[in-house]
Parts: sequence; C-alpha cells; structure tokens
Amino acid sequence: MRNFLTTRVKSPKISTAFQFSMSFVILALIGSLLLWMPFFQRDPGAHSYFDHFLTSVSLVSVSGMGALPIGPTYNIFGQIICLILIQVGGLGVVTFINFGLYTMNQRISLKNQYMLQEVFSRDTNENFSSFLLSIYQFSIVSELIGSAILMIDFIPRYGFFEGIFNSFFLAVSAFNNSGFNNLGPGSLEPFNSNPLVLLTTSALVILGGIGFIVWFEVKERVMEYLTSKPRSLKLATQHLSVHTKIVLKTTAILLVSGTMMMFLIEVNNPESMIDMSAGDQFLNSFFLSVNSRTAGYTSIFYQDLQPITKFILMTLTIIGGAPGGTAGGIKVTSVAILYLVIRSELNGWTDVVVYKRTIPQAIVRKAILISLFFVIMLATGFGLLLLTHPTIPALDLMFETVNALGTSGISLNTTDLLNPFGKIILVILMLAGRVGPITLVIGLLQKKERKVKYADAQIHLG
Repeated sequence: MRNFLTTRVKSPKISTAFQFSMSFVILALIGSLLLWMPFFQRDPGAHSYFDHFLTSVSLVSVSGMGALPIGPTYNIFGQIICLILIQVGGLGVVTFINFGLYTMNQRISLKNQYMLQEVFSRDTNENFSSFLLSIYQFSIVSELIGSAILMIDFIPRYGFFEGIFNSFFLAVSAFNNSGFNNLGPGSLEPFNSNPLVLLTTSALVILGGIGFIVWFEVKERVMEYLTSKPRSLKLATQHLSVHTKIVLKTTAILLVSGTMMMFLIEVNNPESMIDMSAGDQFLNSFFLSVNSRTAGYTSIFYQDLQPITKFILMTLTIIGGAPGGTAGGIKVTSVAILYLVIRSELNGWTDVVVYKRTIPQAIVRKAILISLFFVIMLATGFGLLLLTHPTIPALDLMFETVNALGTSGISLNTTDLLNPFGKIILVILMLAGRVGPITLVIGLLQKKERKVKYADAQIHLG
C-alpha cells in the first residue's frame, strides 16, 4: 500500500499594491453592471454595455473621459449610483472599507494602515481611525456647504427638489475632481457668465485636490494663530511643514500663472472670449486654470481655444493636484522636487534642499520614478492611438491621451471617433492615472532596501 505524503501548499501572497489597484477595477465592473440594468436608464437599451463600462471607469477614476452624459442617460436612481461611484472612487475604495471597519469597532490591519498612510501622504499611522473620520467629516461638510451655495442658483432654475439634487451632485463631483455633472451635455458652458456657479465649483475642486493633510495642518496653524498671545502670523506660517509649504506655494504659482496665460492668449480670440466682458474673461481664465488640473469642467468649448492654450492646459493636466487628495496627475510635489533637483545641480549642491531642509534621496527617487511612469504611459498610449487612428489629428489624440492619464477627462470631441481598441486604451490610461502613482509608491515601500555598491562607471552625456 502506497503512502502519500501530503504537503500544505502555501498560497502566494497578494501584494498590497495589487489589492489597491484591483479594488478600483472591481468597483468599475460592479458599477458598469448596475448602470447597464434597464431600470436605471431613461432609455433602456439605447447604449451598449461597453458604453456603460467606459462610463463606470470614468466615474471610478474620477475622469469624465468617454462617458455617457449622466442626466440624459440615467434616471434619478442611476444618477445616485453614479454619485456613489464618484465618491468612493475619489476617496478610494480601501478608505471606505477601513472606515467601515472603524465604525464596526474592528481593528484596521497594520498593512492597511501603511497603505492608507501612503494614499493620504501621511507620515505616521498614529490615531489613523480618527484621521479617517476627519477626512469624511471634512469631505461631507465641504460638499454640503458647496451644495447650499449652488442651491441659490439651482433651485430657482430647476425647481426645489431637482435644484437640491443637482446642487448636491455637482458639489460631490467637483470636490472629488471628477468633472461630471447631471445638467446635460456641454459641461458648465451655459454658466460661463455665472460667478456663483463657476467660483463655487472651482473652490470645491481646489478643496478636494490640494490634499487633506494640508488642510488639516492649515487648520492647526490658524487655531494656533488665533489662540496665541501676542498673535504672530509669521510664526504660525513658519510652523508649517515643508510639504504644506511646497503644496501651497506651487499650487498658487500654477493657479496665478495659468490664469494669466489663459487670459492673455484668449482675450482677443474671436472663437472664445472676445465677446465677453473683462470680468467674465478673467473669471473663465481662472476656471480654465483650476479645472484643467484633473477636474475637467469646461466653461468654454475647448475646440475654440488656440493651439498654444491647449498645450498649456495639457501641461497643467499632467501636473495635476496635490498628493493625499482627490486629484490626479504627477502631483505638484513631484514637479516641485524635479525643479529643486535641477536647481541643486545648477548650483553645484550635493543635496536637494528647500526651506533650509534636505530632501531625502528616497523621496527624490520616488518623484523621478512617478514622473517617468507618466512619461512612459503617455508615450505608449499616444503612440498606440496614432498607430490605430491615423486620420485623426495628432494634437487631438495627444489631448485625449493626456486627459485620460491625468484623469481630467476633457475631450476635443475625439472620444466618439475612436474605435473599440482606442477606447480600451483610454480605460487603461484612466485606471493607470488614478492608481498608478500610489501603486508604485506602495510597491516600493514593500521592497526591502538593499545597499549595492560596485566600482564607478564613466558614462558620457551630451
């Protein structure tokens, strides 16, 4: 009689980075199946499953690219599903799961704490449950205040109940930098002379995209300033962390420079702003500058803009918002670090320094890696679209690629011209832009550093 030796096969470990990425894919699949159901649609069967899948991916990745128009396509119940997908996708699936564990008094695993720590750019996992609760409180309060302001215009315009729902939909969507609205096609172009709607939307986009950790720190410094005697604004500002200083300064530079460039280039463009008042021209220039950086709302038809304006907007889209928020892109901190690396090299400094502090080489490497990831994905996606769509202008395909990867979702009406393969490329780019940078960093954190030293090699450059 034979003796069989039974051995226990150890199941392979699934990496945290893979789990984080798959959470978005699974959410998009669930969302697409729900939206595909006839009782969530205004005109059942008018669109294919693939159209609803592309819409679901856009909602989850908070990018409006290639999506069906929400209001004309889905009824009130379908729109509520869209709203849930935006909120969960914007703040992160894993965040909601762990918040659920927190509310059920279950301990959040250390692995998930480290993952969420990186997602929200937090340098400690101390009191993490309270930190998660603060994020939801901040998000809900911001969205409710934004909704209340929008109701001033929307209730008289759409009626009481529809005005309230439309206000809440736009507020949640704007805070999560998704670019969606349920008001019909054309984004916010009908409101291009409405300061209340455009400024409220822009404020919500900035609030969500600048990062929770930055706002929490700013709140602490404001309270410190109000309670200190004598009050010292300079001292409260000096106590800000280097991260917060870089985010606030870089964001301010991008907003101001973007607004001024939009204004100076488009002010005399007969297709876009020439017929507007000076106030509306400046308002729409500011709105373009804010929303091109991953939110994706438009107040002007983008095809009417000058080519150089489109190039500037693409640059802002790739830069994106700040880490730890709802925005996409390379992130302002990575761009700032790249600038600081160049400055250090030009000055002959051995270290990368800012505000009399040295940036660790590990952080510099991560910034370079994230930037390279975006460049490689951008070049690959653009190349594939050029290969498979030779009749579409290259600038339009580049604009499509940038806005999918940067999760801004603005299109030059090119998405509908793409074949199924081209739309699949957009799906991959949207998901990569949403989870790629975080996944890269989480993957690096799971690798043990090994110091490898060999003899120097001389390589000539230039």
